[in-house]
Amino acid sequence: MMRLIVDGVFFQLNNTGIARVWDSILRILVKRKGMEIFFLDRGGAPQIEGMTNIPFPTWLVGPAPADSMMLQRVCDELRADAFTSTYYTTPLTTPMALVVHDMIPELFDFNMRDRGWMEKDTAIAYAQRYLCVSQSTRRDLRHFYPEIAPDHAIVSHCGLDSSVFRPRPAAAVQAFREAQGLSRPYFLFVGSRVQHKAYKNSDLFFSALRQMTAVDFDVFCVGGEPEIEPQVRNSLPPGVNIRRVTLTDEQLSLAYAGAIALVYPSLYEGFGMPVIEAMASGCPVITTRRGSLVEAAGDAALFVEGTSIPEMAEAMTQIQDPDLQADLRRRGFAHAARFRWEPMAEAFHQLLEEVIENARRPETQAFLAEWSRLRRLQARVDAF
Repeated sequence: MMRLIVDGVFFQLNNTGIARVWDSILRILVKRKGMEIFFLDRGGAPQIEGMTNIPFPTWLVGPAPADSMMLQRVCDELRADAFTSTYYTTPLTTPMALVVHDMIPELFDFNMRDRGWMEKDTAIAYAQRYLCVSQSTRRDLRHFYPEIAPDHAIVSHCGLDSSVFRPRPAAAVQAFREAQGLSRPYFLFVGSRVQHKAYKNSDLFFSALRQMTAVDFDVFCVGGEPEIEPQVRNSLPPGVNIRRVTLTDEQLSLAYAGAIALVYPSLYEGFGMPVIEAMASGCPVITTRRGSLVEAAGDAALFVEGTSIPEMAEAMTQIQDPDLQADLRRRGFAHAARFRWEPMAEAFHQLLEEVIENARRPETQAFLAEWSRLRRLQARVDAF
């Protein structure tokens, strides 16, 4: 019997793609024979049949070393064989496998002396094995941490829930559009529009839109910042409406199915789940080949370089062609069908088995003992 403790810290912080990853693979892992999962609920935890949720204190970045001590106590009390965190928390001596979603802070010059990002560095230093969600993320991880042995960091792509993200009947799409007041064709923008160093690249989309003539469509934004930025709203061409909404996954699939295209011009992604979710729902995609997006999109998207406003405007014009849309939908359905959650769950389970076996080695035991000593000392320093 493998006893795994999962720190649900990310669900306390947000409910974006990382939460979707964990919700999806935990629902598979909990069904494995010989596996028991304890989920530390710091707020917003998913309710998964067969998984034991345990209330746990809110995570605060300041006393993170003291938090590690609490995590180790619960690991000891539950006789945990392995630990993982949905974000970047660590115990003291229980072996750990870490899912690495992206290296955005390191690549885009975030303040890595910020305590929160220092804890990411700590988690990477402590973990014994790593599952990266794309080849791109693995390359970036090993670029910044070349000491990680090549065979200690594996790749398994994210999946999608094909029972949700699927082709939709025309009547259901029309009902959704009427409910949302979408009377005209629309481009879809999903997720954050404003990020540090603008790596989400939304300005490219809106700048291209401002240059287009004979615009007969609207813009529908799902998620991201709660209000459309005034500079965006005030600079749209005459007659173009823009709305921002929060949708369930079922509604999001309908939004994809009814759109001209998903515009996803990001300059970097750890994976890019909206790309495959859009394709699975029958939505053409405009995106870049930056970061992992070429892995997510395959040959089923209309690609732009990511910095040319005229190129983006041309892509938005091209993708309204019915023949191109039909071709992209056909290729998108075939490509998205390759992405399933089961391989990722299986790969992560194998990593857990590796870290448990590795923890029996004398050199690993020595590392964990020294790590525990230093982390406890850090907790004492923080107390002053």
